[in-house]
Amino acid sequence: MKHTTHFQRLAAASLLAMAAASGAHAANVTLFGDRAAFLTAIGAAPVVTQDFESFADGANMAGVDILPGVTVSTNLANLEVFQGSGDKELFATSRDLPEAQYHINMSSAYKSIGFDIDAFDPGTPGPGFLDFYFADGDTTYQGIPVLPLNATENDPLFQGIISDTAITKIVWREGPEVGGINCCEETALDNFVAVQAVPEPSTTLMLLGGLGMIGLPAVRRRIGLMR
Repeated sequence: MKHTTHFQRLAAASLLAMAAASGAHAANVTLFGDRAAFLTAIGAAPVVTQDFESFADGANMAGVDILPGVTVSTNLANLEVFQGSGDKELFATSRDLPEAQYHINMSSAYKSIGFDIDAFDPGTPGPGFLDFYFADGDTTYQGIPVLPLNATENDPLFQGIISDTAITKIVWREGPEVGGINCCEETALDNFVAVQAVPEPSTTLMLLGGLGMIGLPAVRRRIGLMR
């Protein structure tokens, strides 16, 4: 089991400080750099997970649902399962562009998700950046630096988010290569955990109305906090 490190706690502080300075936003968002804190926050909600151990080493993951309604894409040529020194993770190659990106593409069913960022050279200077996209178009949580980036495969950086607005995409943009040569520092994604949204109260009310149960108090659907 990968564990929380000092790097993760520093990363959490960086995320929260950046978000706090970003100004008004539509989505009510909490960012986490600690897996235990994230799991405590989601409580007893049923989760779906993915650690890639069930996939063959080298499996092509382009267009594959890693979770129900969640795929990952990259601006690099390949996205595959990589057998690291300890376990398997999701890895993009080859490193021939100025910046490497992982795009976590999500259906509107998710408001909470977390994952590990593994790194293969703890000497990388960083930073990497996270962009969060929401169904209401909120752009507040974009360009968030993740510092430091010098994690390892066994001591990754955890990144988690809980929002009251559906998350549509998360982009992880890697930090620079050590020495500033060629592309970018090698990182991989692993150990996803997510909560799928439950039906809103208004949805339940409409279902009851269809069964002839009229006269119930109106339930207004919450569609997110106003700016």
